[in-house]
Amino acid sequence: VVREISANALDANAEANVTRPIEIKLPTAMNPTFAVRDFGGGLSQEDVFGLYSKYGKSTKRTSNNYIGAFGIGKFAPLSYGENFTCVSYHNGLKTSYNVFVNEDDDTKIVKLHEEPSAEPTGLSIEVAVAEDDRNEFREVAQKFFRFFSSEDMPKFIGVEEDFIQTPKKVLSSKTDEWFFVDDSSRGYGYGHYYSHVLMGRVSYPIDPNAINVDNFVSDENSRRIINQLLQQNNFYFRMPLGSVRLHHSREALEYNKTTQKEICAILYKVSKDIQTMAKEKLADSEDLWEAKRNFAQVVNALPYQVRNVFENSFEWNGMKIQCSSFQRDYQLQDDLILTEYSKEEDKDARNGFKVKPTKTNRIHCQDNFLFMVQDIDSSHGNNLRVRTLMNEDSELQGVYIINAINDSAKSEVYDN
Repeated sequence: VVREISANALDANAEANVTRPIEIKLPTAMNPTFAVRDFGGGLSQEDVFGLYSKYGKSTKRTSNNYIGAFGIGKFAPLSYGENFTCVSYHNGLKTSYNVFVNEDDDTKIVKLHEEPSAEPTGLSIEVAVAEDDRNEFREVAQKFFRFFSSEDMPKFIGVEEDFIQTPKKVLSSKTDEWFFVDDSSRGYGYGHYYSHVLMGRVSYPIDPNAINVDNFVSDENSRRIINQLLQQNNFYFRMPLGSVRLHHSREALEYNKTTQKEICAILYKVSKDIQTMAKEKLADSEDLWEAKRNFAQVVNALPYQVRNVFENSFEWNGMKIQCSSFQRDYQLQDDLILTEYSKEEDKDARNGFKVKPTKTNRIHCQDNFLFMVQDIDSSHGNNLRVRTLMNEDSELQGVYIINAINDSAKSEVYDN
């Protein structure tokens, strides 16, 4: 009810090319009515009786520029109650009609009242709301309008100033054609559905199990990214009006072959965007250490639920970067000695810190760390060398020293 009435009102404004926002009144205890008022041209009595005389009649069927084009949205209030009120402001008259379903299950229209009016032209659809449903109407309105632009946002009556809270975008494309919202927005979820498509300002949940990506995307890495995107409840992407089919209920998409193909085509472009973004993040790295360090910075800045989407997408100098460390082969544990010298505060020590050595099997590429290759036999004096470096650079927090005992260990160091 909220979606269809609001969509028709927005379309009426667009058709009349008016900039005044539609007005939406939410039900309250004092006035339990949900009402939507547009400022289009309104309807004559002939138009009202003609429009509500049968299902499927629509003035927007030949255009994809409108949210509604099926001619059934105007009957949406009858899915909630047995009647609703249609008030038309047209040619200086304000005329009220009652649209209802009779005992024979036929839709009927009765003219209730007519009087002169100086109010702007347009149409107001008013639906009586049961006491138990008042809060649900508010919640549905908040969900429906949360991605509307400021230009399209209705004027809400009878609600608090911050009634619509637009979710924070944590990552988006340069053109805002796709984006991830803050994870706290999961409260706006749609049950078992996952990602969402935005079409004509309206958000439609996607069932990932209804889309066979393998049929439309040949590139394995892109398929992986697309399948992960479809699973992300906080991922949204835009599609042109009319590019995919809606189920006759208009609550969800109709997953025919064309719809699946169009969604996969859009998400294939998104997957390429993601891979390009990942490469750009590492492009300025001077060496592999810095590339891995930058990888860590980017991944740690990403929302937790988005990180897996970027897996296998980071690349530097033709190499896939999948982690922020160098891992020693377990077979080389006796031949390749890795020692981490860390800086620890100690007021009793010289210069206020001490150096603590710890054997490790992994080197983490991170800020304010260095690594050194031990090219002499003895490790005697390494602690002093690290302390000297830390005295010269107060920001230095740690040093890895690599000691390759034999040729195979040296190959591991210089090759990998």
